[in-house]
Amino acid sequence: MEQHLYFAACDPTGGIYHYTLADGALRFCEKTALDRPMYLAIEGDSLYALMRGPRGGSDMHSALISYPIDAQGALGAPTEPVLTGGECACHLHVKNGTVYAVNYVTGNVIRMPDTLVAHHGHGPHPTRQDGPHTHFVNRTPDGKYLFVVDLGNDTIYTYDFDLNPVAATQVPAGAGCRHLAYSADGTRVFCANELGGSVSVFAYADGRLTLRGTYPALPASFSGTNTTAAIRVHGEYLYVSNRGHDSIVRYRIDDDRLTDPVWTSCGGQSPRDFDIFDDMLFCTNETSSNVTVFRLDAQGCPVQLPIELPMPHPLCVIAR
Repeated sequence: MEQHLYFAACDPTGGIYHYTLADGALRFCEKTALDRPMYLAIEGDSLYALMRGPRGGSDMHSALISYPIDAQGALGAPTEPVLTGGECACHLHVKNGTVYAVNYVTGNVIRMPDTLVAHHGHGPHPTRQDGPHTHFVNRTPDGKYLFVVDLGNDTIYTYDFDLNPVAATQVPAGAGCRHLAYSADGTRVFCANELGGSVSVFAYADGRLTLRGTYPALPASFSGTNTTAAIRVHGEYLYVSNRGHDSIVRYRIDDDRLTDPVWTSCGGQSPRDFDIFDDMLFCTNETSSNVTVFRLDAQGCPVQLPIELPMPHPLCVIAR
């Protein structure tokens, strides 16, 4: 079965790179020019993209655009940009045509086009947690609510779909929660902690999270600077990327625990995002400007393939 892969390359000369994947073979299709796309989402026959600063220059107010997708996976003419109500929009979620986005610098979440909620507070890190910094938005595992993750104040918020507050859950102080992934049965939520270089495991029920434990995302021998980034669940395994250590760690999910960590080099520098399609893992290495490709072995460990996709500062990969 053929899949269409789309990569966001966050550079003034970058854009959205479109490849097809069929029987393990990749084929480049087209590049759609776009100034500094930050994150992508697909619903139906539409691709949505967040633009870091659509007005150019020093103006960092972000915007949302969308493209129609034709039968061959090509992108059509984009809509006009709509501002996201803040600076440096970095993550979005789309359901039934309703778009939610988070603005990292200004620490707020928006239901497009005009329902905006600002966060408050800060964490102990003197520079990275000087105020709220929203980094992730998605539906809860049961589809009843929204999660919004705030790196700046170490909080995972639960909202209803009108952005009314339902609950708020803390991660360990200074951990800097970034992105979430869910167990297949929806009873566990895993949080990648960017500043703490760790993963927190939560039990989930009806909008509420209960912390079960926090696990290191780095080997004990590592003493350099690192920021943990993307997180994915694939079968019985959890995967997390590390920027600085430049690795992907694979854990076995054992109910409330993460066991048997194995680290694999990402094949580049600063693995901002990755995702897994069938048994192939695609990793976007922001600093080294390349996408590396892996196949998962029988133990779920990534094995790098001799395939590399060059593109300027890739931040995101999605598939249709």
